[in-house]
Amino acid sequence: MTETIAGIATDVEQLRGRVRELEQRVATLEAQSAASIAAAAASGTDEPVSTAPADEHATAAVAAPERDKPPATWRGFPPVETPAGVFTVLGKGVLGIAGAFLLRALAESGSLPKLAVVTVGIAYAGAWMVLATRAHERSRFASATYAATSALILAPMLWESTVRFHALTPAFAAAVLAGYSILTLAVAARRGLEMAPWVATAAVTVTAIGLIIATRALLPLTLALLTLALASEVSACTGHRLTQRVLAALVADFAVWQVIDVMTLSNPLPEGYQAMLAGTVTALCLALPAIYGGSLVVRGFLLRTRITYFDVVQSAVAFALGSFGALRATQGAAAAVLGTVLLALAGVCYWGALSRFMDEGLTRNRRIAATWAAVLLVAACWLLLPAGLQIVFLSVAAVVASLLYARTGKFSLGWHVSSYLAAAAVVSPLPDYVVNALARVVPGWPPWTVWIVAFAAAGSYAVGAHHGEAKLARRLLWVVPALLAGFAVAALAVSAIVGVAGGRSELAASRLSVVRTFVDCLVALGLGFLGLRWKRVELGWVAYAAVGFGTLKLLLEDLRFGNAASLVVSLLFYGGVLILLPRMMQRGKREPSEVT
Repeated sequence: MTETIAGIATDVEQLRGRVRELEQRVATLEAQSAASIAAAAASGTDEPVSTAPADEHATAAVAAPERDKPPATWRGFPPVETPAGVFTVLGKGVLGIAGAFLLRALAESGSLPKLAVVTVGIAYAGAWMVLATRAHERSRFASATYAATSALILAPMLWESTVRFHALTPAFAAAVLAGYSILTLAVAARRGLEMAPWVATAAVTVTAIGLIIATRALLPLTLALLTLALASEVSACTGHRLTQRVLAALVADFAVWQVIDVMTLSNPLPEGYQAMLAGTVTALCLALPAIYGGSLVVRGFLLRTRITYFDVVQSAVAFALGSFGALRATQGAAAAVLGTVLLALAGVCYWGALSRFMDEGLTRNRRIAATWAAVLLVAACWLLLPAGLQIVFLSVAAVVASLLYARTGKFSLGWHVSSYLAAAAVVSPLPDYVVNALARVVPGWPPWTVWIVAFAAAGSYAVGAHHGEAKLARRLLWVVPALLAGFAVAALAVSAIVGVAGGRSELAASRLSVVRTFVDCLVALGLGFLGLRWKRVELGWVAYAAVGFGTLKLLLEDLRFGNAASLVVSLLFYGGVLILLPRMMQRGKREPSEVT
């Protein structure tokens, strides 16, 4: 017992000595730290001055724990709050889908009416979408997860309820899809969300297309997709330009094209589809351009926001599909109404190009509006007027546009002159008359419609090209009027010479080829001379075009139908033009390039 007590006392004494030794070492380290801080303050620097340790054993004792410190190891699972509660969010999403399967089991068991269970499921999916919009501020991951949960609940449920259980009609399912898209875009627009509208649009798109294929119910499901497109454009008009508009536009175009294909192009009607009235098909087709045309007018013309290339392309597709479908469904009876609407829209576009978009920052809007004005005016003319009046209207429009160009100098108005003249030439007999006079059987006196286009081309060129502008792009505007006027003069000259020579039947093919070569060369030289005199480079371009036509004529007509004498004469004329015309053009380049 005594020995035990003595051993304990010895251990206690050793422990006390060890504690005193540690206290000394700590005191030494504190003294060293204080000395280092004082030396740094005395030297005026922020870095501590190292001092030699007073006790090497103390330093070694302090360094030893550092060496013996174990390396950093795994600290266990990350807390629930990081990153953004991922596992908690995923767990909630899984529980939400589990609730959907519970509702499905109740519907299959028959313990509750299927319609009641489906109604609860629809509300359940909508609640998850609302939860997704509210969770966006706290966590974008949670918002995306809850939106995906909502879509994964709604889409399969509507599919099975309509196709498998027959608890819902296709019309009711389409109404649910339309309401779901409106709900999502409405709550998402207020918070500036992007992911939730994308998820909802994708879910509505896939479900609607799947139901169209399975049920053949075109009318209600097309209305649902048009509603999605309308909701997207309304959201854009209120300042929330969501990128999912692209997907909504594509599926709306697809749905309308399906209506056109099935109801107007298929004969007989494919099995499973229900026939629609012509008025219903027309309304569906015209709804598409109404949605996107109205959106473009509100955002681009009234609010003066920048028109995007998507707006341009989608508006063009919408108007093309809508107009084609309406005309097919009514067998052309809708042409008058449609043409009147297009004429009014052309007026709106002219207002935008000439008044609304005059600021420098709206250059793109001005050019787009000007382009649309010309296209819509030509389309309206084609729908409203007979062929003869179309020629007159377009010719007058070209002359008026040239007058406005000469007054304002707007580039778009000069382009409109060429557009209207080209359209007038297409619907007139002028191209056929020129081809016959210069390459086929020479016609007689031209009809009045040829004179209208020829005089309109010459008048437009005389008025518009007189505007002093030496830029190459500006001169390109007058190539079409000069080309039409030049070739019209050549055709009329050939017809006049043949008529004076005693009639088409008495003129041999070899002599006719010489006449045509002579006239072609004379027109080329005349255009080159006028281009040199008036400093109009575009006249030189048209002169070279006439030379190119003469080359083809020599190969295809003169060598085929001509004799030795006629070939000599034709080649003399053609060689003279090849010598004189380039000299005229080079002389014009050497002289001062002032535009009269």
